[in-house]
Amino acid sequence: MINEYEQARKLGLKSYREALAKGEYPYLQVLDEMLNHVTIVAENKLGLVEIPIDRIYGTYTAGRRGAFAPNFMPLLAPRTEFESKWSSLYESHLEEGIKDPVIAYEYMNRYYIVEGNKRVSILKYSGAAAVPGYVTRLIPERNDSAESRAYFEFLDFYKCCPTSLIVFTRPGSYEELLEFTGKAKGERWSKDEQMDLEAAFLRFESVYKNYPAERPADLTSADAFLAFLHYYEYKDVLEKVPYLLKDDLARVWDDIVLTAEKEPVELVLESEEAPKKSLFSMIFGSQKPDHKLRVAFIYSKTPAESGWIYGHELGRQALQDAYGDEIETFTRENVGVDRLEEVLEEVISNGANIIFATTPIYLSGCLKAAAKHPEVKILDCAINSSHRYVRTYYARIYEGKFLSGMIAGAMTDNDEIGYFADYPIHSNLANLNAFARGVEMVNPRAHVHVQWAAVEGSDPQAYFRDHNIRIISGRELVKLNDDNREFGLYRITDEGRENLAMPLFNWGVLYRKLIDSIINGSYTDIDKAGNRRALNYWWGMGSDVIDIICSKNVPEPVMRLVDFMREHIVNDEYSPFYGRIYSQNGVVCDDPKGVLTPREITKMNWLNRNVIGRIPEIDELTPDGRAIMIVQGKNLTDRGELE
Repeated sequence: MINEYEQARKLGLKSYREALAKGEYPYLQVLDEMLNHVTIVAENKLGLVEIPIDRIYGTYTAGRRGAFAPNFMPLLAPRTEFESKWSSLYESHLEEGIKDPVIAYEYMNRYYIVEGNKRVSILKYSGAAAVPGYVTRLIPERNDSAESRAYFEFLDFYKCCPTSLIVFTRPGSYEELLEFTGKAKGERWSKDEQMDLEAAFLRFESVYKNYPAERPADLTSADAFLAFLHYYEYKDVLEKVPYLLKDDLARVWDDIVLTAEKEPVELVLESEEAPKKSLFSMIFGSQKPDHKLRVAFIYSKTPAESGWIYGHELGRQALQDAYGDEIETFTRENVGVDRLEEVLEEVISNGANIIFATTPIYLSGCLKAAAKHPEVKILDCAINSSHRYVRTYYARIYEGKFLSGMIAGAMTDNDEIGYFADYPIHSNLANLNAFARGVEMVNPRAHVHVQWAAVEGSDPQAYFRDHNIRIISGRELVKLNDDNREFGLYRITDEGRENLAMPLFNWGVLYRKLIDSIINGSYTDIDKAGNRRALNYWWGMGSDVIDIICSKNVPEPVMRLVDFMREHIVNDEYSPFYGRIYSQNGVVCDDPKGVLTPREITKMNWLNRNVIGRIPEIDELTPDGRAIMIVQGKNLTDRGELE
């Protein structure tokens, strides 16, 4: 067996040299040394378990580390006692297999061998998937890092489903897995359910690792598996044979790879006008699509029930009016998430080639439809979606909220201003903070009291009454035939409610510009240019998608100030998040000429210093609020300064 040892040693020397070239440690990691500056709060005996071979990273003590390279291949010279023992054990492995369990510690989902380094070396060399071992889990002190949060989520999952095969690197992933597999948080898995999960994962992993394209080095099989489940039903993955899984993986490969990107999303901040007609086109006519565009709008409620849906319906009508007979638009109303996939299949079978899904909770169903129907353009009304095959669109309403905040700060008579908010997702936090920044610009003494409608048992109006708050930023959207005046920015007087200003969504402009981009080809030109990132259309005042309307109740000097600042925002000469910014917990930006990037705004997880209130936790929300947060609010667990 000396030839096998020499072959293994060549692999070890290669790993050794590669580590040196990268400036990394060229031997096995030693857990005992790593723990010198770590506080271990508990040790759990797991008993005899299957240890995934690719999660064994080193040894517990320094005694044997120099004998192995980082990949566990041997480094010591041949014709030594070490080589003789390694070769003898390898021969035994070929004849009857290695049956004796190793002894190991697990720390942060990595395993370190106490006894059995040669066994691990031989099994890694032989391509084994796992090794039996007696494992002691070392649990460190919890902290706020993403790695720590992901690990403690794993520990919670392990209590219900004791598998070490599926290890995610991002917080929130186990919650997504439970959603995809139909299991509740804290619900125990039967042995058969656990075995099904492991079998589905291993089947996917074998296809993923052998897929004939370059895989991102830092994209684990588990993270890729979770990304795959965004497009395909878990029950289908359980039943499919590998060659069918390979076909499915090919359809969504770009999106799987995208999950490894640090910046997977490209924000399209301004619309592009359709190209001017050439002399040729004026004589012979503009190029038209090969077939008539049939555009479906999917609504979760009816326009009469929801101001949000009513706004989109006005946008659809404006789109139809703008194009006339050139396109056909139609709607499907009252579509719950449980019916979405069925409705999407129905509208596609009826000829829809463009679909606008008008709520973030539709994203999962849209992804599954996009995998089946790549010829159909599907867009979801959301922000921060990192999926390439479903583009998203939203409006920078925070620009209008900033201006209404300036009006509120100028017109308050007691420096106390109310703010009605619904879901604590990133876009709404940007709206709230922009409003608070507008207040702060004109009135540094004023406070903004936020009340979240999506919190169970909340009563914002009662709070505002109890705190003598008379200027309130309410809902931006009104229902059809609704005479309630608690919308936009309003003031409570002895005579009643007096509307002051209202940030305005112009969905008709947004939809027209998106359809323009499809007709003139710029929509698909982005893909032809080799762009692999997810596209989020996020347009604002400069694209005429957002505006603000003011009533005659706003004094003329305040109106002039608003018009002045609006013009600067439209011309991209000013941002509501320009200059020094202080959150409730400290400094967000200390540069007097600094400005938050669009990415920082879409990832906002803090409240401005003049805001009274806090960001609620997900378990405090109503069922609808929790559903929205699962899709849009995964990164709100960190509070305070920007990462």
